[in-house]
Formats: sequence, structure tokens, C-alpha cells
Amino acid sequence: MLTKYRSISREVVPVQLDGNVAIDPSAAIAPGVLLQAEPNSRITIGAGVCIGAGSIVHASGGNIEIGTGACLGRGVLIIGSGSIAPNACIGAGTTVIDPQIEDGAVIPPHSLLGDRSRGEVSVVETPDPTPPPAPPRAEPPDAWDATEAWDAPVVTEPIAQPPPVVTTPPPGVETIATIGIDVAVKSVSGRANFDRLKRHLFPNG
Repeated sequence: MLTKYRSISREVVPVQLDGNVAIDPSAAIAPGVLLQAEPNSRITIGAGVCIGAGSIVHASGGNIEIGTGACLGRGVLIIGSGSIAPNACIGAGTTVIDPQIEDGAVIPPHSLLGDRSRGEVSVVETPDPTPPPAPPRAEPPDAWDATEAWDAPVVTEPIAQPPPVVTTPPPGVETIATIGIDVAVKSVSGRANFDRLKRHLFPNG
């Protein structure tokens, strides 16, 4: 049989109770909370406990004890048997199966604890829909900003000059070279060509 929980001020608080439920008078329970204990089970809510709107505590197969000063957020589901130690805080939308919450523990919102089908206790947090900002892209250093290159001494190496090419005229060819003036060396063959070249170069000779 579901009943309504009445606070110290005798105002009717719309909280649904079913079965063996013990609530400390100093507990604060928001509207829409369901506290249900199956046969041979019990729910005990300690002093200063705060339970958010729409939460459900369902004792099954044993007792559920919520310690002093514990806080359950909006829409929390506690089911099975176990205990929530004093001053523990359970975030909104969290589901806890067979609770074993330590003293002062903080459970993130929308978590899942004690899912026996997974074989271990797990906590599932709601992922942030906003992707993290991309890290700044590292720009390559500008060669014009590298002062080390400008300050470094300039080392020049002499350019190797090719060795002079000395050619030997073939037999019967005479060569003439002038000293002190830039006159190309010409090769002539025969005495007639030599005399003609001599008259051309030395008209007064």
C-alpha cells in the first residue's frame, strides 16, 4: 500500500512510501520520490539526508541504509540491498545496484554502479558533446628570422683555375708572339706567308 510521507510541519509531502521504510525527521525529501521496500526488506534514511525529486529507492533482497548527511541528486535510482555511507554524494541521474558507497564518496552524474551483467562495478560519465579545441599548429621557423645565419662569418674558397693548356704546333708551322702587348699568336706556314705577316705587323721595319 502506497502512503504519503508527512513532514514535521504536518504538511503533506508528495512522497510515495511502500513497505518497511524508516525516515529521520530531519531528512529532506523532494516531491515525486518513491521509497519502496519489498517483504523482508527495509529502507532506513538517516538524519540530514537529502533526496532529489523523482528519485527511487527500492529495497529488494535485503536492506538499504542511507547514512547521515548523504545526498542523492535528482532522478537517482537505488535498487537491491546495501548501504550509502554518511556524507556521500550521488550525482543526478545515477543508477546504483546493490549500493556499497563509502563515506564521503562523490559519484558523478549519470553514472552506473554495480551492474552485475557486466561482472564489475562501473561508472559511466556523460561525454562532453563539445570537442576539445585543436592544439595550435607549430609554424616552421622563418629563415629570414634566423639571426645566426646573418651573424656567422662568411667563408669563401678560391675558385680553382684550370691549368694553362700548352699546345705544340705541328712540324713546319712557326709561331710568333709579341712581348708587352696583347697580340694574338698566329701560326703561318711557308716563308712567303711569314714575310707578308712581317710587313703587315712592322711596316717601317
